[in-house]
Amino acid sequence: MSTQGAPPDTLRHDRDRGVSLLDSDRAYAALRGDILMGVHPPGGALRLSDLRQRYRIGPSPLREALFRLTSQRLVKQESNRGFRVPPLHPAEWADVVATRRHLEPAAAAASVAAGDEAWEETLILAHRRLGRLGSVSTLLEDPADSASIARWEAAHRGFHRALIAACGSAWTLNFCDLLADQFDRYRRFFPPSRAVQDTLGAQHDALLQAALDRDAKTFREMLESHVEITGRAVAAGLASGDMARCVHTTVPPSTSKS
Repeated sequence: MSTQGAPPDTLRHDRDRGVSLLDSDRAYAALRGDILMGVHPPGGALRLSDLRQRYRIGPSPLREALFRLTSQRLVKQESNRGFRVPPLHPAEWADVVATRRHLEPAAAAASVAAGDEAWEETLILAHRRLGRLGSVSTLLEDPADSASIARWEAAHRGFHRALIAACGSAWTLNFCDLLADQFDRYRRFFPPSRAVQDTLGAQHDALLQAALDRDAKTFREMLESHVEITGRAVAAGLASGDMARCVHTTVPPSTSKS
Protein backbone atom coordinates (compact mmCIF):
# COMPACT_ATOMS: atom_id res chain seq x y z
CA MET A 1 0.00 0.00 0.00
CA SER A 2 1.33 3.43 -0.92
CA THR A 3 1.93 5.88 1.92
CA GLN A 4 1.82 8.92 -0.37
CA GLY A 5 -0.43 11.53 1.22
CA ALA A 6 -0.75 9.54 4.44
CA PRO A 7 -1.19 11.54 7.66
CA PRO A 8 2.04 12.22 9.61
CA ASP A 9 0.84 10.04 12.51
CA THR A 10 0.40 7.09 10.15
CA LEU A 11 3.85 7.54 8.66
CA ARG A 12 5.37 7.83 12.13
CA HIS A 13 3.55 4.65 13.20
CA ASP A 14 4.89 2.78 10.15
CA ARG A 15 8.43 3.97 10.87
CA ASP A 16 8.12 2.97 14.52
CA ARG A 17 6.76 -0.42 13.54
CA GLY A 18 9.69 -0.90 11.16
CA VAL A 19 12.14 -0.20 13.98
CA SER A 20 10.24 -2.57 16.26
CA LEU A 21 10.36 -5.37 13.70
CA LEU A 22 14.07 -4.80 13.22
CA ASP A 23 14.61 -4.90 16.98
CA SER A 24 12.56 -8.09 17.32
CA ASP A 25 14.70 -9.76 14.66
CA ARG A 26 17.84 -8.67 16.49
CA ALA A 27 16.41 -9.88 19.78
CA TYR A 28 15.47 -13.21 18.24
CA ALA A 29 18.90 -13.76 16.72
CA ALA A 30 20.75 -12.79 19.90
CA LEU A 31 18.53 -14.83 22.22
CA ARG A 32 18.56 -17.88 19.98
CA GLY A 33 22.33 -17.77 19.65
CA ASP A 34 22.85 -17.38 23.39
CA ILE A 35 20.48 -20.24 24.20
CA LEU A 36 22.22 -22.56 21.74
CA MET A 37 25.62 -21.56 23.08
CA GLY A 38 24.56 -22.22 26.67
CA VAL A 39 24.75 -18.62 27.86
CA HIS A 40 21.22 -18.98 29.22
CA PRO A 41 21.37 -22.37 30.98
CA PRO A 42 18.65 -25.04 30.82
CA GLY A 43 15.85 -24.29 33.24
CA GLY A 44 17.05 -20.71 33.70
CA ALA A 45 14.55 -17.88 33.90
CA LEU A 46 14.44 -15.34 31.07
CA ARG A 47 13.37 -12.18 32.85
CA LEU A 48 12.54 -9.20 30.69
CA SER A 49 14.43 -6.84 32.98
CA ASP A 50 17.61 -8.92 32.64
CA LEU A 51 17.18 -9.32 28.89
CA ARG A 52 16.62 -5.59 28.40
CA GLN A 53 19.84 -4.85 30.24
CA ARG A 54 21.82 -7.47 28.35
CA TYR A 55 20.59 -6.78 24.82
CA ARG A 56 19.67 -3.08 25.10
CA ILE A 57 16.35 -3.78 23.37
CA GLY A 58 12.88 -2.73 24.50
CA PRO A 59 10.30 -5.07 26.07
CA SER A 60 7.94 -5.36 23.08
CA PRO A 61 10.57 -6.68 20.62
CA LEU A 62 11.91 -8.98 23.33
CA ARG A 63 8.45 -10.43 24.00
CA GLU A 64 7.96 -10.97 20.28
CA ALA A 65 11.29 -12.80 20.09
CA LEU A 66 10.41 -14.91 23.15
CA PHE A 67 7.08 -15.97 21.65
CA ARG A 68 8.82 -16.84 18.39
CA LEU A 69 11.37 -18.96 20.24
CA THR A 70 8.56 -20.58 22.23
CA SER A 71 7.03 -21.81 18.97
CA GLN A 72 10.39 -23.42 18.18
CA ARG A 73 10.63 -25.02 21.65
CA LEU A 74 13.80 -23.13 22.53
CA VAL A 75 11.89 -21.15 25.17
CA LYS A 76 9.16 -22.33 27.52
CA GLN A 77 6.32 -20.08 28.63
CA GLU A 78 4.88 -20.84 32.06
CA SER A 79 1.55 -19.51 33.30
CA ASN A 80 2.11 -16.57 35.65
CA ARG A 81 5.83 -17.34 35.76
CA GLY A 82 7.12 -15.81 32.57
CA PHE A 83 9.66 -17.44 30.26
CA ARG A 84 12.54 -19.81 30.84
CA VAL A 85 14.92 -22.03 28.89
CA PRO A 86 13.52 -25.58 28.69
CA PRO A 87 15.38 -28.08 30.89
CA LEU A 88 17.28 -31.01 29.41
CA HIS A 89 15.50 -34.38 29.58
CA PRO A 90 16.82 -37.80 28.47
CA ALA A 91 13.42 -38.74 26.98
CA GLU A 92 13.30 -35.59 24.88
CA TRP A 93 16.87 -36.14 23.72
CA ALA A 94 16.02 -39.70 22.64
CA ASP A 95 13.04 -38.34 20.69
CA VAL A 96 15.17 -35.65 19.00
CA VAL A 97 17.84 -38.19 18.01
CA ALA A 98 15.33 -40.72 16.67
CA THR A 99 13.48 -38.07 14.67
CA ARG A 100 16.64 -36.57 13.22
CA ARG A 101 17.99 -40.04 12.38
CA HIS A 102 14.80 -40.72 10.47
CA LEU A 103 14.45 -37.40 8.68
CA GLU A 104 17.90 -36.04 7.85
CA PRO A 105 19.49 -39.09 6.16
CA ALA A 106 16.45 -39.37 3.89
CA ALA A 107 16.80 -35.70 3.00
CA ALA A 108 20.51 -36.23 2.33
CA ALA A 109 19.78 -39.15 -0.01
CA ALA A 110 17.29 -36.94 -1.88
CA SER A 111 19.97 -34.27 -2.19
CA VAL A 112 22.39 -36.76 -3.73
CA ALA A 113 19.75 -37.72 -6.28
CA ALA A 114 18.68 -34.17 -7.15
CA GLY A 115 21.70 -32.00 -6.41
CA ASP A 116 23.36 -30.23 -9.33
CA GLU A 117 26.87 -28.87 -9.82
CA ALA A 118 26.04 -25.73 -7.85
CA TRP A 119 25.00 -27.91 -4.89
CA GLU A 120 28.31 -29.77 -5.07
CA GLU A 121 30.23 -26.49 -5.10
CA THR A 122 28.27 -25.20 -2.10
CA LEU A 123 28.94 -28.42 -0.22
CA ILE A 124 32.68 -28.33 -0.97
CA LEU A 125 32.88 -24.71 0.19
CA ALA A 126 30.96 -25.47 3.41
CA HIS A 127 33.30 -28.39 4.14
CA ARG A 128 36.35 -26.20 3.49
CA ARG A 129 35.07 -23.50 5.84
CA LEU A 130 34.56 -26.06 8.58
CA GLY A 131 37.96 -27.66 8.04
CA ARG A 132 39.78 -24.32 8.28
CA LEU A 133 38.55 -23.87 11.85
CA GLY A 134 40.19 -27.06 13.10
CA SER A 135 38.87 -29.66 15.49
CA VAL A 136 36.10 -28.72 17.89
CA SER A 137 37.72 -30.95 20.51
CA THR A 138 40.74 -28.61 20.44
CA LEU A 139 38.53 -25.52 20.62
CA LEU A 140 36.63 -26.88 23.63
CA GLU A 141 39.89 -27.09 25.57
CA ASP A 142 39.46 -23.33 25.99
CA PRO A 143 35.70 -22.86 26.56
CA ALA A 144 36.30 -19.19 27.33
CA ASP A 145 37.13 -18.66 23.64
CA SER A 146 33.46 -18.29 22.81
CA ALA A 147 34.07 -16.47 19.52
CA SER A 148 36.06 -19.36 18.00
CA ILE A 149 33.56 -21.92 19.26
CA ALA A 150 30.67 -19.89 17.82
CA ARG A 151 32.42 -19.71 14.44
CA TRP A 152 32.91 -23.48 14.45
CA GLU A 153 29.28 -24.08 15.41
CA ALA A 154 28.09 -21.83 12.57
CA ALA A 155 30.35 -23.57 10.05
CA HIS A 156 29.31 -26.99 11.34
CA ARG A 157 25.63 -26.08 10.98
CA GLY A 158 26.33 -24.72 7.50
CA PHE A 159 27.96 -27.97 6.40
CA HIS A 160 25.11 -30.13 7.67
CA ARG A 161 22.56 -27.78 6.07
CA ALA A 162 24.43 -28.01 2.76
CA LEU A 163 24.24 -31.81 2.87
CA ILE A 164 20.45 -31.71 2.62
CA ALA A 165 19.94 -28.40 0.78
CA ALA A 166 18.98 -30.03 -2.54
CA CYS A 167 16.36 -32.38 -1.06
CA GLY A 168 13.57 -30.42 -2.71
CA SER A 169 11.32 -30.07 0.35
CA ALA A 170 11.06 -26.77 2.20
CA TRP A 171 9.09 -28.46 5.00
CA THR A 172 11.80 -31.08 5.47
CA LEU A 173 14.47 -28.39 5.64
CA ASN A 174 12.43 -26.47 8.22
CA PHE A 175 11.95 -29.53 10.42
CA CYS A 176 15.63 -30.43 10.11
CA ASP A 177 16.58 -26.91 11.20
CA LEU A 178 14.40 -27.20 14.32
CA LEU A 179 15.91 -30.59 15.18
CA ALA A 180 19.43 -29.27 14.60
CA ASP A 181 18.77 -26.45 17.07
CA GLN A 182 17.78 -28.96 19.76
CA PHE A 183 20.68 -31.22 18.84
CA ASP A 184 23.15 -28.36 19.24
CA ARG A 185 21.58 -27.20 22.51
CA TYR A 186 21.98 -30.61 24.14
CA ARG A 187 25.40 -31.28 22.64
CA ARG A 188 26.63 -27.96 23.95
CA PHE A 189 26.10 -29.10 27.53
CA PHE A 190 27.29 -32.67 27.08
CA PRO A 191 29.98 -32.52 24.39
CA PRO A 192 31.30 -35.90 23.23
CA SER A 193 34.82 -36.94 24.24
CA ARG A 194 37.83 -35.96 22.15
CA ALA A 195 38.00 -39.46 20.62
CA VAL A 196 34.35 -39.27 19.60
CA GLN A 197 34.80 -35.76 18.23
CA ASP A 198 37.70 -36.97 16.11
CA THR A 199 35.54 -39.79 14.74
CA LEU A 200 32.78 -37.34 13.91
CA GLY A 201 35.29 -35.04 12.20
CA ALA A 202 36.52 -37.89 10.01
CA GLN A 203 32.92 -38.64 9.10
CA HIS A 204 32.54 -35.11 7.76
CA ASP A 205 35.23 -35.95 5.20
CA ALA A 206 33.54 -39.26 4.37
CA LEU A 207 30.15 -37.58 3.99
CA LEU A 208 31.57 -35.10 1.50
CA GLN A 209 33.20 -37.86 -0.54
CA ALA A 210 30.05 -40.00 -0.61
CA ALA A 211 28.04 -36.98 -1.74
CA LEU A 212 30.46 -36.17 -4.56
CA ASP A 213 30.52 -39.85 -5.58
CA ARG A 214 26.70 -39.79 -5.64
CA ASP A 215 26.75 -42.86 -3.43
CA ALA A 216 23.34 -42.42 -1.81
CA LYS A 217 23.49 -45.66 0.20
CA THR A 218 26.84 -44.88 1.82
CA PHE A 219 25.86 -41.25 2.28
CA ARG A 220 22.64 -42.14 4.09
CA GLU A 221 24.24 -44.82 6.28
CA MET A 222 27.13 -42.52 7.21
CA LEU A 223 24.78 -39.74 8.25
CA GLU A 224 22.70 -42.17 10.31
CA SER A 225 25.88 -43.26 12.07
CA HIS A 226 26.91 -39.64 12.59
CA VAL A 227 23.65 -38.85 14.37
CA GLU A 228 23.73 -42.07 16.41
CA ILE A 229 27.28 -41.55 17.67
CA THR A 230 26.47 -38.08 18.98
CA GLY A 231 23.17 -39.37 20.34
CA ARG A 232 24.87 -42.07 22.43
CA ALA A 233 27.55 -39.71 23.72
CA VAL A 234 25.08 -37.06 24.89
CA ALA A 235 22.72 -39.70 26.32
CA ALA A 236 25.57 -41.03 28.46
CA GLY A 237 26.19 -37.54 29.83
CA LEU A 238 22.50 -37.05 30.58
CA ALA A 239 22.31 -40.43 32.32
CA SER A 240 25.28 -39.56 34.52
CA GLY A 241 23.51 -36.43 35.73
CA ASP A 242 26.90 -34.73 35.78
CA MET A 243 25.92 -31.18 34.90
CA ALA A 244 29.40 -30.12 36.06
CA ARG A 245 30.49 -31.05 32.53
CA CYS A 246 28.30 -28.31 31.14
CA VAL A 247 30.09 -25.72 29.05
CA HIS A 248 28.97 -22.31 30.29
CA THR A 249 30.15 -19.76 27.80
CA THR A 250 30.75 -16.29 29.16
CA VAL A 251 29.74 -13.63 26.68
CA PRO A 252 29.85 -9.91 27.47
CA PRO A 253 26.54 -8.05 27.41
CA SER A 254 25.33 -6.98 24.00
CA THR A 255 26.14 -3.44 22.99
CA SER A 256 23.15 -3.12 20.66
CA LYS A 257 20.95 -0.12 21.33
CA SER A 258 17.19 0.16 21.37
